[in-house]
Amino acid sequence: MGIPPEEQELNKLMDKSSEMLYTQIVERIRVWIIKGYLKEGDTLPSERDLAQMFDVSRMPVSQALKILEFLGVVQHVRGKGVCVKKIDMHQLLNNIGFLMLDPQRGLPDLFEARRAIEVHAAKLASQRRTKEDLDAMEDALLEMERNIVMQKSVDKASMRFHSALIAAADNEVLVKINDFLAELLMYSRQKSLKGSSRQDIAITYHKRIFQAILQRNETQAGSAMDEHLRELLASISSGD
Repeated sequence: MGIPPEEQELNKLMDKSSEMLYTQIVERIRVWIIKGYLKEGDTLPSERDLAQMFDVSRMPVSQALKILEFLGVVQHVRGKGVCVKKIDMHQLLNNIGFLMLDPQRGLPDLFEARRAIEVHAAKLASQRRTKEDLDAMEDALLEMERNIVMQKSVDKASMRFHSALIAAADNEVLVKINDFLAELLMYSRQKSLKGSSRQDIAITYHKRIFQAILQRNETQAGSAMDEHLRELLASISSGD
């Protein structure tokens, strides 16, 4: 990969305190593609090497690569690593700009995707859940409660709850879709779970969903999940 030294120096100017650090990595890679430093078929450095190049941990690098794969920019090639795909540059750059550089605009689409996945998953989970599934969901709820009391972020615990619910649906395709969208969905949670009042409302819905799944009530499980996601989007849209 022919990234000039001056381009690599710019990597050090990224805002390391940003919650959206991975979007800055996506932007740097986008610039490399625009300028021709990365071309179709080129293999990107490993996550470890990219982390060193950007002077960050591997987590935001992994997040950025998942986003780029979701957008059709790169793909994993067995035996080679992460490679640049053949792409329509204008469409690609528009998509990255829309989804990443102004992610607030993409939130309604993300919540539509979450409803499509998670309402159905909640219904399936109410019929297919195992004791292990219930334990995983309950453990995530307890972590949310502890974090609220300690005034810590509940983002990851919330994601654990929803991921455990989708696992309980026992549908491999739903699990793979959720894994693929995980980083985009984390951004939606960061926006929707800001503030103690929002967290209290969220955990109330989570408990309703859990109880419905525990009682094998398919209708209530789907309805509670749908209400939960609609309420979250409405709160974000209103700026509450």
